[in-house]
Amino acid sequence: MRTRTKRRLSVFSAIFVLLVIIFVIWFDWNMMKPYIEHQVTEKTGREFVIRGDLDVRLSLNPLISAEGVSLANAEWGTEQPMFGVDKVAFRISLWDLLLGDIVLPEVSVSHPKIILEKSADGKRNWDLKKEEEKKAELPEIGKLTLDQGKLIFRDPKTETDVTASINSESGADVRDMPLDVAAEGKFTGLQFKAQAQGGAVVSLTDKTHPYPIKASAEVGTTRATIDGTVTRVAKLPAMDLNVDIRGEDLSALYPIVGIVIFPSPPYHISGRLLHQKTEWSMKGFSGTVGKSDLGGDILFDTGGERPMLRGDVVSQVLDLNDLRGFIGARRAPQPQDTPAEKQEKKASIEAQRHRVLPDKKFQVDRLQAMDADVKFTGKSIRNKDLPVEHLVAHLKVDNGLLTLDPANFSVAGGNIVSNLTINARNETPAGEAEVDFKRLQLPKLFPKIELTEGSKGVIGGKMKLKGQGESVGALLASADGRFGLIMSGGQISNLILEIIGLDGAEIMKFLVAGDKNVKVRCAVSDFDIKNGIMGSEVFIIDTVDTNIIGEGQISLVEETIGMKLSPQPKDFSIVSLRTPVHISGTFKDPTVYPDKMLAIRIGAAVLLGIFATPAAALIPLIETGPGEDNDCKALIASVQQPQPKKSQNKETQAEKP
Repeated sequence: MRTRTKRRLSVFSAIFVLLVIIFVIWFDWNMMKPYIEHQVTEKTGREFVIRGDLDVRLSLNPLISAEGVSLANAEWGTEQPMFGVDKVAFRISLWDLLLGDIVLPEVSVSHPKIILEKSADGKRNWDLKKEEEKKAELPEIGKLTLDQGKLIFRDPKTETDVTASINSESGADVRDMPLDVAAEGKFTGLQFKAQAQGGAVVSLTDKTHPYPIKASAEVGTTRATIDGTVTRVAKLPAMDLNVDIRGEDLSALYPIVGIVIFPSPPYHISGRLLHQKTEWSMKGFSGTVGKSDLGGDILFDTGGERPMLRGDVVSQVLDLNDLRGFIGARRAPQPQDTPAEKQEKKASIEAQRHRVLPDKKFQVDRLQAMDADVKFTGKSIRNKDLPVEHLVAHLKVDNGLLTLDPANFSVAGGNIVSNLTINARNETPAGEAEVDFKRLQLPKLFPKIELTEGSKGVIGGKMKLKGQGESVGALLASADGRFGLIMSGGQISNLILEIIGLDGAEIMKFLVAGDKNVKVRCAVSDFDIKNGIMGSEVFIIDTVDTNIIGEGQISLVEETIGMKLSPQPKDFSIVSLRTPVHISGTFKDPTVYPDKMLAIRIGAAVLLGIFATPAAALIPLIETGPGEDNDCKALIASVQQPQPKKSQNKETQAEKP
């Protein structure tokens, strides 16, 4: 009885299994489409449709395929659907599924098209319906084949519209680079084109295996190539890439990578780019900018309230012309510019043609977009006009507040040390500058002027300014402050003094018999600056041969000069004209000419008495040379002693011609 029962149960079991197999084989899986579509639509908040056949072929790794699959785009999207594919087929491991893992040994996708886009107000179409449950992990993929895939990314706010074609070679060895990507369109309003090759797509989901990649891209005038590896592509990736980048202007990198750099001449930089979490770094990079070389370390951190750029950059040979963009100098039209850009640059240069001070507006939005802490060293300076030998600078930017402290130039055997601040946190930028001139040597300061070859003298001084404006020129045009220089303990060519004094006999004597140097007792200049106008309060060059008294003003607003130099030779000459010299015109085109009328000669003490005490503030700045010459301090002290009016009047009358 028991044996007969067991046989019946075995028969029933076999029949049941057979019926199940027949049911599965002959079951129309398309009947499951409405259920699947409803479930996906419910979870994503977007309409999900399977327009073609749904099929399942059973095995230990069942093969599931579907045709005409699509997921709707957001209502505001530019076109439908967001995701569409002609056919998708994949195998799923039942054993791993029973253990709670999703493993897809094979995946094949034919003609996929994905549209990722943002709206004008910043919405993202890939933000689907929110779920309370934790986000699912991406499935593990064995072999993935993509056939003529297309990925589109659009962002109207940044003027970006890029289309990428993606293909992978079926059955390619993992050691090869079977993934091929070609992209083109517009990126941040610039023409964009890129080519990339990657490893097998299977390794994209590997959390430890480095994914190899090679790529080249052109964005506007910027060209870059990369070669290296990426790890943890699906999450925050770690990158180790060799990068080579070149372009016409470093400032063009801002819309591409978000790093703010001042305008520059053409550049070429290469190095090893590393990425961990929110930090991007290039250590030991090298390259050229214009005629200057560059090298060092930089780090760009995007993890804070604002991106932060840190760096230590060194130039072995620096051409100062390559730094002109930092102060807002305008660039000439470039061959790669569009006709409209060329016309705009030509008009801009024409407007600036008669001016020297840069009037290009500060890009306030960029100063507020990123913080910075960068040290820069120029070990050797190349410049045909200025005797600059060395540069050390420390630049900081903190939420629109730019400080350059210090900017130390080694000049003419001495130093010019600057402390500059530009506050762009408000609508109109405000600026402050303090500049110290220390031990500048006269012959080195003007190396191309033959008349200073035999001259000596050490110059010191100070400038302090404060102003508001949208450009360097505007800041100076509104500036208040003071500017003073002193030269002490030196010598100056007597021929210079005689030419200034227009003493014809003395000039002829020196031209025939040779020049000689004259000891300078003191040279003092002190300008008070109000609303961009530099008014001369003290201007004296006192030598054993001649006194020169200056007066007038210099306009930083109009960029004009109106100075008068009145010579007082201390010797006698029959043909001496004793004629003042005028310096006028613009910074761009100054002129020097003698006065039409003879000057009224008055005593030196009277003239010194006219200029009161402001020059006394310059005493601590005097950089004396070797020796015991203290005449400069004595002269400054003497101008603080007012002369009796009676004595002045007598002396003035005695000096009248």
